[in-house]
Amino acid sequence: MAELVDSAEASFKGAEATIDISEVFANRLAVKKVAYSEVGTVLERVRARPEAQPAPQPNVQQPKPQVQVPKRETSKEMAGAAVSLRGIVAGVEKEFAESVARKIEKAEEAKLIMPKLSLQDQLSDLEKIREGLEENVFDKEQLKIIKEEINGMSRISSREDVSKMSEDQRELVLMRNQRIKEIKGRLNT
Repeated sequence: MAELVDSAEASFKGAEATIDISEVFANRLAVKKVAYSEVGTVLERVRARPEAQPAPQPNVQQPKPQVQVPKRETSKEMAGAAVSLRGIVAGVEKEFAESVARKIEKAEEAKLIMPKLSLQDQLSDLEKIREGLEENVFDKEQLKIIKEEINGMSRISSREDVSKMSEDQRELVLMRNQRIKEIKGRLNT
């Protein structure tokens, strides 16, 4: 870097010069891609690695005066970087898991039948389901399907904005939501 500064001074005489630091460090930093599953292992190796000791120098007298450069605490820096990297990885992992969960939920909702029906048909079907539950007419497989439909309807209805609906639609939606709550209570979901 000193050589670049000296060459810039000599050639530009008072003019501004831009120095690309990436050129200086290009051959000194090893950059490689690491698979997500290997990150923990790499971080442990960094933490466990003792600080490198410099090789002994032969005792040769040099005419130039030697400048003592303070030794940097690289192990502390590496530990800090490892903690930061772990935090980033954990954040990415959480965001990824939430994204996957949302996509799964949307895919499951796309398979549902009841949300595709009109409000009147939804109310009618919910009433029939409620009566069927009271009379214990559903078998295990039918109850499983009913639970999926009711849970999906519950999620969808929680996202609906009833303030923009007409008075008649709002009334139907509120009745439907009440039936959903009643059925969920009977199914213990």
